[in-house]
Amino acid sequence: MKPSFIQTCGTEFVLDGQPIRLRGYTLGTWMNLEHFMVGLPGTHTMIRRAFADVYGKERADSLFEHFLDCMVRDEDIAFLKSLGTNAVRIPFGYRLFIDDRNPSRYLESGFAALERVIGYCRKHQLYAILDLHAAPGSQNNDWHSDNMTGQSLLWQYDYFQQQTCDLWRAIASRYADDPWVVGYDVLNEPGYDMDADTLNGFYRRAISSIRQVDPNHIIFLEGSDFGRCFDLLEDPDDPQIAYAFHFYPFVLDEDVLDPAMPEEKRDAFFHQLFDKQIEPCLRFGRPLWCGESGYNIPMDQEPFTTSLILKNIQLCEERGYSWSLWTYKDAGRMGIVYPRLDSPWMTMRRKMEARWTHEYEQASSMKFIRAIGEQYLGPLTDELAYDLDFRVRSILHRIGVEQVLKPTLRSIPWEEMRTYPESFLLENCGRHQQMIDAVSAVLKQSK
Repeated sequence: MKPSFIQTCGTEFVLDGQPIRLRGYTLGTWMNLEHFMVGLPGTHTMIRRAFADVYGKERADSLFEHFLDCMVRDEDIAFLKSLGTNAVRIPFGYRLFIDDRNPSRYLESGFAALERVIGYCRKHQLYAILDLHAAPGSQNNDWHSDNMTGQSLLWQYDYFQQQTCDLWRAIASRYADDPWVVGYDVLNEPGYDMDADTLNGFYRRAISSIRQVDPNHIIFLEGSDFGRCFDLLEDPDDPQIAYAFHFYPFVLDEDVLDPAMPEEKRDAFFHQLFDKQIEPCLRFGRPLWCGESGYNIPMDQEPFTTSLILKNIQLCEERGYSWSLWTYKDAGRMGIVYPRLDSPWMTMRRKMEARWTHEYEQASSMKFIRAIGEQYLGPLTDELAYDLDFRVRSILHRIGVEQVLKPTLRSIPWEEMRTYPESFLLENCGRHQQMIDAVSAVLKQSK
């Protein structure tokens, strides 16, 4: 018998009239490369162009097709199912579906990669939530929206907004009748540089585009300021709307990552921040979903990081919210699964880290923008420094690509490089087993 669609009813997700809570992991840095997660400087597009510059476009394209295949296979989805998850969030960047030089024609290779993994989800009876992680023009200023300028242009140009809506209509038309797709996370982490009319106007357009072809699926809306602020949002006139927030307490207070912090102080901060973020959403009376939450997992601090993850899960569970952890697999940063340390990819990552890391880039960028202000017209306000920091980072992305990424790639022969994505095959990976066991215990107990 064909399964039913998950729907919303008041503040609950329901299946056949019974409440269901979505719990699982996100497939981060799969269809949208993130520099710190793969260990390579630059944005998704800059990284791919660097490989093309060094090895040629045809070889580079084949390499990243191989990466898409090796990163997520049937055995990966089967593994997630074995942990007790019932859902996966699938982030993707628009450039896998749209060629900017020929934007009127969609790239079937992107749809094929997406469908392959959704097919695995159907096979193993895991629900999928589709997430537009990098929209045309970039919905925020940072690297994870594949932003090469440090400016969020989606909100400034109607063309980019229409492209985004059209892409969602194209995706929804393919999955309108698929009950294993829960719904569509319209924009990952919208930025801070738009007003209420612009944000709500875009969401209304996106909802209308999806509903032209798909009346069934849930549409997830995220708040501004990287999914943390819902003050600008108006509740759309649509029965199948849910709200998605992201919870990263260390972004606002790095001290929570210090194991020496008293637990009662950390707990109080977590609770206060969590409730502050979700409080504006409560006025809508809709289901809430923590679409992202996670931490870097240092090899020597797995027990401590596991305790932090469990705190985040508990905050959701106590309030009855669904959740998705960031992330399933990456090159040894936030993933519970990672290439073995002696693998070719991780060896390459260590070569990069001799000169570049995400943390060094961030610290350097703020240092530079403060110095520019001092040397030009005077000290910058914190607000202006924060905004301009993204533009300086885009310059540092380029420098990192030219001075670290390309020279490293030139030192690796193509015949070696072509096999590097196989480092991400599940059979070639290590696991953060303590964290996996702890989260799996929660998942299986919650069934």
